[in-house]
Amino acid sequence: MVKKMTKHAATQTGGVPTCLNIEKVSAMIGKTETTIRTCATNEKYKHLIPKPFKMPHSRRLCWWEHEVLAWIESNRPAEPPPVKRPRGRPTKVEQLARERWAETAKARRDAEGGSK
Repeated sequence: MVKKMTKHAATQTGGVPTCLNIEKVSAMIGKTETTIRTCATNEKYKHLIPKPFKMPHSRRLCWWEHEVLAWIESNRPAEPPPVKRPRGRPTKVEQLARERWAETAKARRDAEGGSK
């Protein structure tokens, strides 16, 4: 099963798309080769990796570089999750650090000449 190259993909790389093997994809998406093979062969996990294809007369998994980059971009979180505050009252060190930060921020605003 050979995938057809889209016009958009051909124009980005000058007409020749780059084909990646499992070692390169593993480094790009941060998963081991074994995990990628498992995800590619097991229907339950296919959504966890970019869609692979096989070259004619080959058993080796391949990916188009532009598809892998698009998959990485689409699976990137929009923003990092907020830092969880520990339960309970802040420690004395945290309270003093917050006060010092507020004082230095106020001093910087006063030094700049505006108190907003």
